[in-house]
Amino acid sequence: MKIFVANQACKKIDGIMILKEVSITISQGEKVAITGSNGSGKSSLLKLIGGIFEETAGQVKRSQINIGYVPEHFPENIRFKLQDYLMIMGKMTCKSEEGILKRIENYAELFAITDFLSTPLNHCSKGTKQKAGIIQALLKKPDLLLLDEPLTGLDDKAKIALLNQLISLQKEKTVIFTAHDPLLVEGLADRVLTVEGGRIVHDSTKNKKEKLRFIRAKIPAREVITGIPCIRHEFVGEGSVEIIVSTKESDKILVMLLERGCSILELTERR
Repeated sequence: MKIFVANQACKKIDGIMILKEVSITISQGEKVAITGSNGSGKSSLLKLIGGIFEETAGQVKRSQINIGYVPEHFPENIRFKLQDYLMIMGKMTCKSEEGILKRIENYAELFAITDFLSTPLNHCSKGTKQKAGIIQALLKKPDLLLLDEPLTGLDDKAKIALLNQLISLQKEKTVIFTAHDPLLVEGLADRVLTVEGGRIVHDSTKNKKEKLRFIRAKIPAREVITGIPCIRHEFVGEGSVEIIVSTKESDKILVMLLERGCSILELTERR
């Protein structure tokens, strides 16, 4: 089923055309990554798909479905305690207060914010606010989940938790997200849109059986992994790390590891 169809859609704000001649069809169940440089129009395209922006020109058709939206920046002036805020958001789609509370507790444990449930949101860290934004969207049990740079402010453990949560969603759930971090693009997306200057310049479907490489390396310190563009990494003890990378990035990453004083213990290819 088609949930979004755009034909030569444009969006103008304050006299500036931020989206130009967008033509695209998105079907139910797709996992779509929107990539591009800062200011390219990624977030604007996401908002057009979700109906937050209405087209200025062209044609757009959207299915009437339940949408969950996670903005890149969580509002700063919310004074509710974290749990109270999530209860309010949850009640919009669920009548059982007990059921909402149980789901909030489960998500809070998953994202490691249980200790902050009684903390006012405006006193929480950026990462905790980001997690709250993601949880409020998941509480709606959306048919379409829109996420704008969802990994911003999350630590590595929370990034993996979010990825696993998104992967576990039923196949008919549609997920569309903007991202710079390769973790979500490589780990979740089956389709990648590239935006430049408000236009979609590339639309590719990924091979779901794309080959990945597994690297195990001895490291002088954990800090050497900072900035390594991997899909996932896990420290093993104090002196080694296991890294999953895309095949096309593996040579570059091997060089980076060696330059940082690491020793490669194992390199294998997986799907």
